Amino acid sequence: MTERSRQRGHQQLQTMRSKRIQARLLALSRVMNDIMNVDDPARLITAASAKLRQVLAVDAIAVWFYSPTSHRYLLSHFNNANHEDFSADDREALSALQVRSGEALAGRVVSEGHAISARNADEYRSMFGALGRRREALFNRWRALLPISFQVTGFTLGGNGRPSGVIELFSSKPSINANSAAWLQPTLDQLGSLLQLVRQQADARSQRRRLAALDAVVTAISTSSDLPDLLNVALLVVIEVVSANGGAICLASPGGRSMTLAAQHQLPQREALLLGSSQANSVLEDVVYYGQPTLRPVISTSDLGEDIMGRAAMPLLAGGTIVGVLVLYGNYQTLSNNIDWPSLVSMGSQIGIAIANTRLYEESQRERQRLGTVIESIADGVAICNGVGELILANETAAGLVEISILPTLATSSESGARYLDGTFVEADMLPFARALAGEVFRDYRLIVPGSQDQDVVLSFSGAPLRRSVLIDSTETSFDGAVIVFRDITEQRRLEEAKDEFLAVAAHELRSPLAAIKGYSDLLLRRELKQASEGRDLRGFITLSQQVNIMVQLVDNLLDVSRIDAERYTIQLDAVDLGILLDSVVTHARQTANNHTLHFEQLNQSVVYGDSLKLRQVATNFLTNAIRYSPQQTNIWVQVFSDEQFGYVQVDDQGPGIPQGQRERLFERYYRVPGIRRTGSSTEGLGLGLYLCREIITLHNGRIWVDSAPSGGARFCIAIPRFIPEKHETNTTQTTLDLDAFLFSPQPGRRNDE
Repeated sequence: MTERSRQRGHQQLQTMRSKRIQARLLALSRVMNDIMNVDDPARLITAASAKLRQVLAVDAIAVWFYSPTSHRYLLSHFNNANHEDFSADDREALSALQVRSGEALAGRVVSEGHAISARNADEYRSMFGALGRRREALFNRWRALLPISFQVTGFTLGGNGRPSGVIELFSSKPSINANSAAWLQPTLDQLGSLLQLVRQQADARSQRRRLAALDAVVTAISTSSDLPDLLNVALLVVIEVVSANGGAICLASPGGRSMTLAAQHQLPQREALLLGSSQANSVLEDVVYYGQPTLRPVISTSDLGEDIMGRAAMPLLAGGTIVGVLVLYGNYQTLSNNIDWPSLVSMGSQIGIAIANTRLYEESQRERQRLGTVIESIADGVAICNGVGELILANETAAGLVEISILPTLATSSESGARYLDGTFVEADMLPFARALAGEVFRDYRLIVPGSQDQDVVLSFSGAPLRRSVLIDSTETSFDGAVIVFRDITEQRRLEEAKDEFLAVAAHELRSPLAAIKGYSDLLLRRELKQASEGRDLRGFITLSQQVNIMVQLVDNLLDVSRIDAERYTIQLDAVDLGILLDSVVTHARQTANNHTLHFEQLNQSVVYGDSLKLRQVATNFLTNAIRYSPQQTNIWVQVFSDEQFGYVQVDDQGPGIPQGQRERLFERYYRVPGIRRTGSSTEGLGLGLYLCREIITLHNGRIWVDSAPSGGARFCIAIPRFIPEKHETNTTQTTLDLDAFLFSPQPGRRNDE
């Protein structure tokens, strides 16, 4: 063959190649025109790879896409003559076959920025380098999908900046190689840019759908009236959003130990039985334990006759706690394509929070109903106000005792018409609600208020503040409200006044005869003592004298009470040495306390400003009670000491002690502690001794209280202001009891609830 013939043949070959390239370019142009209007990334790459495989006459096409999350390239799509795409199992498994830039054929194409070919399967494998056992198994699974023998060339899929992916063309014939990039790469770059644009548009649509779905869920939640309605509406909205065939919502018990089927829609019969039984815990175990959504293939048959291929389960969270699980059923591939997990997780969070809030609301309503039932069943009047004094609740008893229009004024209004027992009007800050809102806990606070029958009634109030809250950036403490309980004591007070009047009259009538009896009994006892001979029994005379003294003391107490009521009870104030006074009282008590051992101790000098006779009466009462209520052959300790402001007296015994709940009432008139009786005696007093002690100490501007003694008995204490020569006059000063000042310690305002 001549040179001229060879040149002519070469020219003809070049012409044929040029025509084939032009034909392919024309075909590629048609491919791009055909797929230009496809707006779904998955359908776009499927259509493009199928058409490219035909136009380029290759056996298979694989596409690797870049993942911003892992910063690697993922095997995302495959097309050959036998498989349009991966099966569901292959897709899930091979998604783990990821390569970095510079790794494997796809990674080298990215790092070097141009087309690269592998001449055979062995060279293609060698580009992956050393693989671990797991990745080796994944590669073998990938290799099984490829042609038995092939040549492969990788090209970049263009994009803005970093390539959006790599396309690998597998062929048993060397029709495409790295040199083909000269005419093929522009089309692939155009395809890559189109893919990137379609993905961005799809992401935007997905975001809009996500927001619309979230809005639909929020709207459905906001219009639900109760928990069952909330669950059903939310379930239907989610099923519609993801195009599922059916679904259910299971609620978790406290602690998440068990699941209960709470809402369902078109559940497959088998799945309904599973979720409605104790097996629901095992079905949803992974979701509850790990707190992550799952999509699992299942084998079942729906009631509609369609095969349910997949079960999607997602935890419903509220504040990090699982309150339930949302379960969706449908074709596995459909669920995989339609479920936008970020969107579904957002909807699940909204549903979970709504479930928790609805549960809290329903529980609060149940608690409110229970509270209302309890309050209505209380025989006393009960009223509750909020933090600003507005009445929010009152039972029928309260409305029956007081005009309903009067109740709100018991908070801060001076127009309530409430009066003290002496007839003076109550200041606004001393009204029952006002005291409770100020943080005070009080009981038996007696006031005269307008009744519901247009008559004044005497009510006994007890009150307390509701739960307190500390203001942010403030040392002040506020209260959420207050509760007061009150009862009508009008009749009780009338009876008390009648009793007081009777006892006062009886005391006055008995005083003179008793004085005569006491004089003659003392005279008789002294005469018998002088004439006593050995063997003569004087116990009868001694008992007579002691009992007369007890009766005289009782009458004196009654007379003191009547003087207090008449505001004629006075004390004579002067300097009093508590040590000398108590030593005398203890010495005198030892004469009659034959079965008790009395100990007296003075720690330091204690000179107070008081009435020696009245203070002696208080100390004698303390010692007498200690002797009467302590078992025989026990000890009684009396201690006197002082600090810079007060002189103190404390008396400890080894008796039964005073229960904590009874100490507040111990100093009330006629009050006796239930269940505590005198040692060796069945005779009980009237309950006036400690009441008079309180009034005496109150007149001294002192304090009186009871506590537990280290020995296990009771400890009675008084504190009297010390005598200060520069402040107190040594001459006699008279102080009259103010009936409105019955307090253990001076406090502002006037009260009569103590």
